[in-house]
Amino acid sequence: MFGFLRKLLPPANEEFFTLFDDAAANCKEIAQLFCKINEDNEEGVNAAFLEEARRLKHESNFIHKSILRKLNNTFITPIDREDIQSISNLLNKITRKIVKACFNLHICNVREATSEMKLQAGNLLEATEALMKVVKLIQDTSQTEEATKLNDRMKEIESNGDAIVNQAMANLFSGNIPPLDVLKYREIHKDIESALDICYLVSDEVLSVMLKHS
Repeated sequence: MFGFLRKLLPPANEEFFTLFDDAAANCKEIAQLFCKINEDNEEGVNAAFLEEARRLKHESNFIHKSILRKLNNTFITPIDREDIQSISNLLNKITRKIVKACFNLHICNVREATSEMKLQAGNLLEATEALMKVVKLIQDTSQTEEATKLNDRMKEIESNGDAIVNQAMANLFSGNIPPLDVLKYREIHKDIESALDICYLVSDEVLSVMLKHS
């Protein structure tokens, strides 16, 4: 009886939003780690870095599952259920893509990050910093103007990322890079590009949610 009544009560809005904030912060942490790995991997990827990447992946999965469990146990949600699930899925994917890139640096024995890879890492970190700000705004629909500005900024960051990865691909397929290295670097570049694209998708979806509820 009490469980049924509890489901009928409006949930504390900050519970879903706090988990979103945690997931976005996790994205920033793994982006910071990817930057560190690219700056310090002359002797291979440090085992401590890999362990930290593994921890952040598990943390992201835990946050995502916590959101889904809460969604299943909540009758009234602060925003549409499908929007909560979609945003949670996307935030989890960002972390997983970056973790995959971290481990591929180790698996492929990449001991020297290209200049484009370092630029890409910095660009990704900038995107995750903007992502944290965007996600935090979702609970305040009066901030749609600020969310729009951040979404525009995120699009600029994504476009910059596209330019970086296009240059990286041109260099890789110039004929001056050993074929095996082309395969290794291409996979890592694509994972980071994908993570960056998803950052923009989250920003776009958050803005759509805010406009829908304003």
